[in-house]
Amino acid sequence: MIKQIFLVTRRPGMSFEEFKKYYLEVHAPLARKSFPEMRKYVVNFALQRGKETRYDAITEIYWDNFETIVKIAKSDAYQKVIRPDEEKFAAPMEIILTEEYPQK
Repeated sequence: MIKQIFLVTRRPGMSFEEFKKYYLEVHAPLARKSFPEMRKYVVNFALQRGKETRYDAITEIYWDNFETIVKIAKSDAYQKVIRPDEEKFAAPMEIILTEEYPQK
């Protein structure tokens, strides 16, 4: 399984509260609906403790394999729906592909 990690910063001029609300109520449901191939989708928001953080959220998306990620990235659903929606609430994101090794 491949985990895609997105390091997300809200777009300039958007409050953290607006960012969080849009991400959870609009973008995340849209992404889940658009890509049933996702095995797991987790949005982690930075705790607001009176100081700015470099990233406002770290999102983890789990996929069966790398080929699925390539297919999704080239899809009309991503290019015409998800990518334009990302621009409504997020600055350009950093993306890291990983393999997870849980430690016990």
